[in-house]
Amino acid sequence: MPAPKLLDALPQLVSEGLIAAEQAERIRARYTSDAAQGTSRMLLVFAILGSLLVGLGIMLIVAHNWDDFSRPVRTVLAVVPVLIGQALVWHALRAKPDVRAWREGSAVFLACALFACVALISQIYHIDGSLDGYLLTCALLILPLLYLPGSLIVSLGYIATVTWHAAAYHWDGPGRMAMPWSSLMLLLAAVPMYLREARISGERIGFWWLSLFAALSVGLISQWFYRDWSIVHVFGLLGVATAFTLVPWLHAGRELRSWPWALVGGAAVLINFFVLSYREPWGFRSADRDWSMVDASEATVIAVLACIGIVGYAMSLKRRRPLERWPYPEAMGFFALCYGAGLLQPWLAPLLVNAALLAMGVVTVRAGIAADSLKRMNLGLAIIGLTVLLRFLDTDMSFALRGLAFIAIGGGFLYMNLRMVRQRDKQKHSA
Repeated sequence: MPAPKLLDALPQLVSEGLIAAEQAERIRARYTSDAAQGTSRMLLVFAILGSLLVGLGIMLIVAHNWDDFSRPVRTVLAVVPVLIGQALVWHALRAKPDVRAWREGSAVFLACALFACVALISQIYHIDGSLDGYLLTCALLILPLLYLPGSLIVSLGYIATVTWHAAAYHWDGPGRMAMPWSSLMLLLAAVPMYLREARISGERIGFWWLSLFAALSVGLISQWFYRDWSIVHVFGLLGVATAFTLVPWLHAGRELRSWPWALVGGAAVLINFFVLSYREPWGFRSADRDWSMVDASEATVIAVLACIGIVGYAMSLKRRRPLERWPYPEAMGFFALCYGAGLLQPWLAPLLVNAALLAMGVVTVRAGIAADSLKRMNLGLAIIGLTVLLRFLDTDMSFALRGLAFIAIGGGFLYMNLRMVRQRDKQKHSA
């Protein structure tokens, strides 16, 4: 029964003696709070959209008549939206401190005004600069909004801006493949904000998105400290991925929406292992040839990232057994074994990588069956199926045999899913 009809029927249910008055009050309080939360969410969404549309409308009107204004007028028009945004933030903090829609809307408006103001002032006074310099300036200007008033949407934009700055600085900045240390510092400046959100709203969907943006940003920026790429750099990448997959164990005992860290880390592990399952990446014959592409600074970065994964894995053993729930934290050990074998015989490395992929798929399937999770079981089946398909496509085999392989894998998917569904039905009937 929909909530409004249920609330209307409560007096009749009480009068007929079907429920007690105390129970009716608890039901009314339960559904009234849900309605209030839904209204608050809608108000938040419309406040953010309204702020964006108002800001865009003002910019379009000004842009249409931009050439007719003198330089002082242009400067005033560039600064006025910033002053309006600051006034709105001040009003939100002073008069509406508990209304999230006001905090988010005013902070988004001020952030957009700051981005536009920096670009306009540069254009008005012909200030030379680069894209990474512009993004760095904007990130520094909106950084305070992460804490005062504390906006989730601005936080997501800040992380995206920092990541964009790192990419621009690395690929187009001074020197060849410059290392984005400034972006790393900007990310560290947002750590207190992330911990605050985890403490206050770690169970909400907003924190899920914040974790996803943070995981993608940290993962990408950590790999832009290399000037070249060789198979040795995989140690650093898997060190970061291992740490990501262990994040859910860092807050054992409290439910937080931190799964994006594990999703990004697990995806990085699988992508790298699928790439390394081919023979071409393992074409080295000695360690000297591979390490010759790594200078001292890159070796330090690889060592630090690998140590992060090793230390995180060692700490997780207090709460997690090896291969528990998913096998991706063990991927770094699998890769070290494959790399060592490849130094002896290059053909052994891809063979062991394929064996590791099959093992990860089997472990994931078993964990999914044990947890009665169709998603996890199908992920394991997908890993096994894709590994087999890649090897069939990588060899000179007839289309008939390849077709039979597709049929066998598809049949395996159907069988395992039907089996779990029937097992669930039996458990329901027996209960």
